[in-house]
Amino acid sequence: MGAARTVAALKTAGVVSTLLGAALTCWGGVVLTGRALPPPAAPVNVGAVPPAVPPAMPHTADGGVQPTGLGIPALRISARIRSVGVDARGALRVPSAPHELGWWSGGARPGSAAGRVVVAGHVDTARHGPGALFRLADALPGDEVHVRTADGGLHTYRVVARRLYPKNRLPAQVFARTGPPCLVLITCAGPFDPRTRHYRDNLVVYALPA
Repeated sequence: MGAARTVAALKTAGVVSTLLGAALTCWGGVVLTGRALPPPAAPVNVGAVPPAVPPAMPHTADGGVQPTGLGIPALRISARIRSVGVDARGALRVPSAPHELGWWSGGARPGSAAGRVVVAGHVDTARHGPGALFRLADALPGDEVHVRTADGGLHTYRVVARRLYPKNRLPAQVFARTGPPCLVLITCAGPFDPRTRHYRDNLVVYALPA
């Protein structure tokens, strides 16, 4: 996604620290294949996106436990989660292994009273083919998402919405540290540009605690 626009979005969301001082982008230098992705089971923009900062809820993400694994039974998705930060350019570090997911450690944790638990992963790679979130485009409202945590706990969420955003227009609410607790899953989608070796869009799935 575009660095300048992303910096503005993250500042609006209140999650850019002076230590980072740069854009948080999801896909940096990942080289992806040009294979056409399978069409989703339903139109991309389905369900109602939960509000990020509702009235009378000023508190920010705190508490919770670090996630270690994620499963979506309906999509046959099961993957390990690693904690990730940002690189020198401010880009989110996605695990190099395509079958692992990255949890943004600057956001909320499962069990937190507020904020968005942001988990990103590959849709596919040139070398290894389908990634951990290859089937995410088929997520439907009501699908359960199970997140394992470092203390042995299991948190269940239910998908409420799915959206496709151009990478340079990813809304600030995706990274919000305020508002009701919410799980946000991000991967690449849309047309593949063989010149830049990137997909044009980001697919974002929102899920609320069950």
